[in-house]
Amino acid sequence: MSEVLSSILNRLEKLVACDTRNPPRAIDGAHPLMDVLRDELPGFTVDITDMGDGCLQILARRGAPKTLINVHMDTVPDAPGWRHSPFAMQRGETRVIGLGTCDIKGAAACAIEAARRSDAPAAFLFTTDEENGAGLCVSDFAAQDHGFNRVIVSEPTRARAVFAHRGIASFDAKFAGTSMHGSDARCVEQSAIQRAAHWLIAAGKMAQASEREGGALPGVRFNAGRIEGGIKPNICAPRCTVRFGVRPGPQHAIEDVARKLYALAPAEHWEGFETLYTLPALSPQGAAAEAARDYAGLLGLPVGDPVDFWTEAALFAAEGTPVFVFGPGDIAQAHTVDEWVSHAQLIAAFEVYEKVFANHD
Repeated sequence: MSEVLSSILNRLEKLVACDTRNPPRAIDGAHPLMDVLRDELPGFTVDITDMGDGCLQILARRGAPKTLINVHMDTVPDAPGWRHSPFAMQRGETRVIGLGTCDIKGAAACAIEAARRSDAPAAFLFTTDEENGAGLCVSDFAAQDHGFNRVIVSEPTRARAVFAHRGIASFDAKFAGTSMHGSDARCVEQSAIQRAAHWLIAAGKMAQASEREGGALPGVRFNAGRIEGGIKPNICAPRCTVRFGVRPGPQHAIEDVARKLYALAPAEHWEGFETLYTLPALSPQGAAAEAARDYAGLLGLPVGDPVDFWTEAALFAAEGTPVFVFGPGDIAQAHTVDEWVSHAQLIAAFEVYEKVFANHD
């Protein structure tokens, strides 16, 4: 094992040991993560903005760099089935296992290692609310002028630069029915659950048909995540709620998708149709996207395909900031039992971050 890899793993082990699960979002300015980041970044000014409810912006800066590296430090909760403590990193011959190793503390360890081997200007924005889905830390930060010309957002991309991904939105669809005895033939049509079921079939067919549009991110992905309603088998369900998500490609406005989905059921079937949140897609088009591609080219980065998962790069792009997504690991290993990242991916990412600090214009 090389000296560089050994040092990266030592740093990653310290970060994994910090419990930053989201939920429960139990992170504030006194969390052990703050001490680890300060210790790992000597010579950096570290400013912490606590936005409440587990949302922290941690800006670490040395000098006056033009490139910002953004890494979210929160993780998803650990699912049942881990063979070891998710906070005690396990070292294998070709990989390491631990909660957040892939998503995305591995990137933090690599970037910190590269920064410590240079005296060039450098800046990091560590955040703690990405896994909540709202992106409050980044949206607030991106709306302000901090003097950066470009941003690299860390997510698992197999150490490739990614310039486009889907947007995401979540909705509550509320269906109305008529309460009556379950023996009544009208239940087949007037049950709120039946009406929701018909709508779900139609929505799924619409999403499947949209896949035929072609392109790297065609159509709209649809997922019914939760359904609840009704009272008991001998009562026709008077209400039913479906919580669902959509992930449109950059060519689809979420508002247009919502209108089409609403139109799939008759007006009298609806009791409500509520948007819970919407987050934009990352588009590969425009001057800022072109500037991001130019910078990735300067670094000699391989280019990855657009991805289906959402990232906070879209929030920077919405403010006109050149941005791309980059990090070690594969999204297939994120949010899994015994989450892992390979040594090879960590080294590949480290070598890119070295170039970032060497090209700090």
